[in-house]
Amino acid sequence: MTTSQQNENTLTSAISNEIADNSIDLSLDYSELVLDSFLADGVLKEIPFIKTIYAVGKIGVSIKERFFVKKLFVFLKEFHNQSIDTQKLNQFRSKFNSEEKYRNNVTEQIMIYLDTFLTLEKSKILAKLFKAHVDGNIDWEYFNHLSICLDSISPKAFPFLQQLSNHGFKIAEDKASQGIPRDGESEALLYACGVAYQTSSWSSGFNVSQLGKDLYNFGMR
Repeated sequence: MTTSQQNENTLTSAISNEIADNSIDLSLDYSELVLDSFLADGVLKEIPFIKTIYAVGKIGVSIKERFFVKKLFVFLKEFHNQSIDTQKLNQFRSKFNSEEKYRNNVTEQIMIYLDTFLTLEKSKILAKLFKAHVDGNIDWEYFNHLSICLDSISPKAFPFLQQLSNHGFKIAEDKASQGIPRDGESEALLYACGVAYQTSSWSSGFNVSQLGKDLYNFGMR
C-alpha cells in the first residue's frame, strides 16, 4: 500500500469515527468562524480528529481544502445536535462499526457530497437527511437520491420551496386557487434539478415531486 493510500484510509477512518462518536464542541458556531483562521485556532488543533487530519497532510492552505473542513464541521455539528431515537442510533452505530463496506461507503459518500457543495447551508441540510437515514425514515439508496438533488438545486430556490410547503407543494392553474403567485425563475430552478413538474401536458399547474417534498421535509423543515 502506498503512502497516499495509507493517508486516504487514515482520513476516512478519522471521519468515520467522528460520525459514529462526536468529539467536537457542539456549542461553537462553525459557520461563523473566519475561514482564514479556522484551522489556525489553537483550541481546534487540540481536537484529536483535527490532529489526525493534519498528520496525514490532508489539510493544506488552499481555500477549497479549508472550506471542505469547515463544511465537514458544520455537517458534524448539525448531525450530532439532531434528536435521534436511541434504539435507531445504536442500531446504526452497530452496523456502522461492524460492517466495513457500509462504513466506508457512508463516509466516502458524505465526503463527496460535502466536497461538491458551494454553501454551508447545504452541509446542514445533508446532516438532516443523514439523520433521517439513521432514524430509519429513509434507506441508504434514497438518502443518496435526495443528496444528489440537494447537490443540483440552487439555494436561491429554497425560500420558494418553503413557500410551496405551506400550499401543498403545488400551484393550481386557476389563478383564483393558486394560493401563492407564480415565480417563473424559482420554478425553473426546481424544474432544473428534477424536483418539480407540470400537472400535465395540457395544464400549466406546478407541482413539486415526491423527491422535492422529501428533500424539504427531511432536510429543510
